[in-house]
Amino acid sequence: MSDILPKEFSQLEHLVDEWAIEDGHLRYVKRVNSSMEEIQAFYDQVFPYAEEAVTYVDKFDYSEALPDDVANLRNLLYSLITVSLAVELWKQPRVKHSAKTILTRVS
Repeated sequence: MSDILPKEFSQLEHLVDEWAIEDGHLRYVKRVNSSMEEIQAFYDQVFPYAEEAVTYVDKFDYSEALPDDVANLRNLLYSLITVSLAVELWKQPRVKHSAKTILTRVS
């Protein structure tokens, strides 16, 4: 049995290396540097599992470290959130009229 993703989501394992990105800024950079075809393919594969995946991840206590397979699933969901506006609204990886702007946050 693999520990890449929970067995219920094993059909998404091929996406983990590329899209299960823990850092929010790096997820954003991945989105803006991906083609719309790559983003759409990722979205189309993960979106059908999103509600079930959220329910699965929500069973865990976030005050403790998540098991690796659950953390990977969570990170796929975070990437789905990151690309969803590009797919559903803008139809392009970047915010319309933002040129080459990259948004970062300062802590």
